Amino acid sequence: MSMRRVNKFRTLCEVLREINDLHQDTSIPTENHNKVIRHLLAECEVMAKKMAHKLYEYNKEYDKEWWLRNPDYEKDLLERLSKIYITDDTA
Repeated sequence: MSMRRVNKFRTLCEVLREINDLHQDTSIPTENHNKVIRHLLAECEVMAKKMAHKLYEYNKEYDKEWWLRNPDYEKDLLERLSKIYITDDTA
């Protein structure tokens, strides 16, 4: 199933659609395919972390009582957001 309805802005969803389309395209050589997909996944991770940081800011303002009741969660969340898990290198 192709998801080729492209938005003029490059969003997280647009990159995921591109990855989906690339997985359905069997004409891409395997060695190049893996490199392209890893690069796109790294781009997705950066976009997702930016979104998560912004939601974190909004959430802290929205529900302060929840954050006070769950003090360990903030430390864990910030640690996870600071790590890069996906790299675009194939080495």
